[in-house]
Amino acid sequence: MRRVILILLILMQLMFFINYIINDGIIFFNIYVWSVLGVISLVTGWRAVKAGPNLYENRRVHSGLSLTLFILSIAS
Repeated sequence: MRRVILILLILMQLMFFINYIINDGIIFFNIYVWSVLGVISLVTGWRAVKAGPNLYENRRVHSGLSLTLFILSIAS
């Protein structure tokens, strides 16, 4: 379940980056949504980096997803 949440947050962050590049800017309303998503992603990514993987989860996949989410949220 944690892996699914990490993947969905990564996809949402990438969607905002692509929207910014395609539209040459962000609509005013999207700034609030992007900032709230960034804060949620930052907290979730940090907690995932600090926590270990679940019993049946691969350590490399977990650390890769959590670091990717954390770096994307810092970049946004």
